[in-house]
Parts: sequence; C-alpha cells; structure tokens
Amino acid sequence: MRLPRTLVGAACGTALALGVAAAPAQAAETREMCGFEVCLSTTNGSAPLYFDRYGGSTWKVCDDAPDKKRAMAEVRSPSGQVLRLQTADGYGSCSPEQTLYPAPSRGSVLSLKVWVQKGSGGTPQYHGYGSYRW
Repeated sequence: MRLPRTLVGAACGTALALGVAAAPAQAAETREMCGFEVCLSTTNGSAPLYFDRYGGSTWKVCDDAPDKKRAMAEVRSPSGQVLRLQTADGYGSCSPEQTLYPAPSRGSVLSLKVWVQKGSGGTPQYHGYGSYRW
C-alpha cells in the first residue's frame, strides 16, 4: 500500500518540527550541572562563560570547539564596569580570569554576553545572552 506524498511529507515535517522544538536554543546549565555560579554558552554550545563567585569571584570564557573561532564574552555592571574576556589560543583554551572591582553592590543585575568570532576583528556569531543578580 502506498501512502500519499502529502501524508508522508506532513509526517516528516511534524517529526522535524518536534525535533527542532525539543533542541535547546542555548546550552545553559544549572549551577549543580557545571559546578559554577554562572554557566552561559553560545547558541551553538562552543564557548561557555563561567563565574566562580565562591572561588574568588572570577569570570572566564573558554573555547570548546575546534572551529578556528575565538571565544569572547562581556560582563557589564550597572555602575558601568565592563569585563571583556577572550581566548587567545583557540580550541581547549580559556581566557585569563578577571574580577569586577570593586564588587557590585548587592542586588545589582549584571548583563552577560558570550559569542565566537574569527580573530580579533571578525564578525560575532552565536550570541548567548543572560543576566546575573549579585
């Protein structure tokens, strides 16, 4: 018995839509899963931004993909402080750890952004956005 093309096409389309809907748009892990206070990644999962509040209040971004792109991140506080983090060595490397000083006041909401790009002047890709309440 042959199924009509429209029925087969609809079934394939539905399966594809369900698969896309089930895939996470951004690899955001909980604190328990990653071991850090903040774990925010690019939309393709290639560059996570980590914050270790209880281990020195340090931020770092790492390059987890052999895609010849540099991992970049930015942390902004309401007071105007900005940390710019980037990897230099490519796949498997992390940026030097940085700290906001003075520490933001309690309750401040920091804006977080992480992305990858080719070299220092490349076009930013796969942006991940988030926030963190201090």
